[in-house]
Amino acid sequence: MAKLELTKSIEARRLNPRTKVPTNEYHTIPFGGIIDNLVEQGDVLQFAYLGEFFQYPKDDLKVASRPIAPVS
Repeated sequence: MAKLELTKSIEARRLNPRTKVPTNEYHTIPFGGIIDNLVEQGDVLQFAYLGEFFQYPKDDLKVASRPIAPVS
């Protein structure tokens, strides 16, 4: 499973934990945060951070993150 490390802080939109529908709440995910469970939904990516689900524009997230290399 792909994991990304943020190279800058982002303001991501929180998703309802059961339905994955966007809410009106935004949460700051800090520089260095590790996100996983990436799911592409049109022009946004849904992901998990510390057990909660968020979404952020796909193009902006690609600029604000880098992949974490798997440990062998």
